[in-house]
Amino acid sequence: MNRAFTAVRLDPAHTEWPVRLREMRRRLTERPTLLPHHFLEVVLPKIGGECFAVVPSQAGTAEVPCGYAFLLPRDARGEGQEYTLRYEHVAGFAAVGGGEIVKAVEEKLQPGQRTRFYRADGDHTFTATHIDLEGIDCGRPDASEAAAIREMQHAIWHSLPDGLYPSDLHSDEAGLGCSLVARVDGALAAFLLGFHRFSPITTALPLQNYNRELMLESQLLAVAPGRRRRRIGQLLKRLQARESMDTGVDLISWTTDPLLFANALLNFTRLRAVACEFQPSFYPFRNELNRLTAARLIILWPVRSRRVQMALRDETQPGPCEVEADPELIVVNQGSRAPIFDAASARIAIEVPGDWVALQRLDRQAAQRWRDTTTRLLDHYIGAQQDRFVITSTGVSGARRYLIGERVDGKLLEDIFAPAG
Repeated sequence: MNRAFTAVRLDPAHTEWPVRLREMRRRLTERPTLLPHHFLEVVLPKIGGECFAVVPSQAGTAEVPCGYAFLLPRDARGEGQEYTLRYEHVAGFAAVGGGEIVKAVEEKLQPGQRTRFYRADGDHTFTATHIDLEGIDCGRPDASEAAAIREMQHAIWHSLPDGLYPSDLHSDEAGLGCSLVARVDGALAAFLLGFHRFSPITTALPLQNYNRELMLESQLLAVAPGRRRRRIGQLLKRLQARESMDTGVDLISWTTDPLLFANALLNFTRLRAVACEFQPSFYPFRNELNRLTAARLIILWPVRSRRVQMALRDETQPGPCEVEADPELIVVNQGSRAPIFDAASARIAIEVPGDWVALQRLDRQAAQRWRDTTTRLLDHYIGAQQDRFVITSTGVSGARRYLIGERVDGKLLEDIFAPAG
């Protein structure tokens, strides 16, 4: 006898969303195929994803899910939007066919939205690719490299199991927006992963010349400690840009801690991305690199812009500007002290620590003072509105490190987002 199922949408905007996620994880029990808790709580709704409880309709089991369907944006290049329906089954319930789950979920979607069923614990294929970039072997991972990505994430961030991304995400069937690795001497040296995104950019920006229906949310970039300072992260980002444009994706976004200067140097000075938004409390988690509140700059990388295309063709390693060489550049803080909130200049410099990770580890109170001061400054200055500032580059003055912001006027954003050609 055929069974009937109902899909119940779990609303991430509900105040009980974090509590419901914890209950869901309790029902599913800890398993290596589960998406990280912080991803489900914060990123899934941000990228336009969905979460459904799949409930059998038989009497006596009402409202008790037999499984959960996680909808990850997959494609929007044809008619409508396609999701990967990632299904996780609750132990103790009879197995459910993929067709039954798809039918129950798609009944709750909008016209033009469809799903492609995917079992996280099923059999998967991994097709490795190999592209030589300045002597570094880059491309999609094979099965063993996909498993090693999870191990590297744990080694670098010391994340708990519920904070690690599943290895199967890198399979051909999963349809991940970006899955790239770098290999040195045949061993995994770095990885880069990202998800497709349907939800639009909320900030008013001149993006009329860009595809806003399908974007890429770049989620994690990591380079093994012994392999840093070899431009590997930059090479992977350049390959990400190339592959994204090949699939019609014009806009890539990600988040970064504003106090990580090495990341800022890569993001703003070398990749020529910009930050037009700041969120003072983004992720709820704590790990080795995030011992305090996880404030984030929201990065936007318009890969088809003239500005970015010039950076991608530049074979040099551009460095930060000399702050003292620009008399019109106003420094708005002295470390964690003396914040200035009335800068009237066209450009500002916000000082950040030279080594934020070490500062968090060695002097938590000093780190908290840095976080508090810079959060106030960034929250005050950063935005795409007229006369606010966007972060566009980095600066130095001796051992001091800075984020450089430019005041928004009628021309700045048009220049930043002007398409190439």
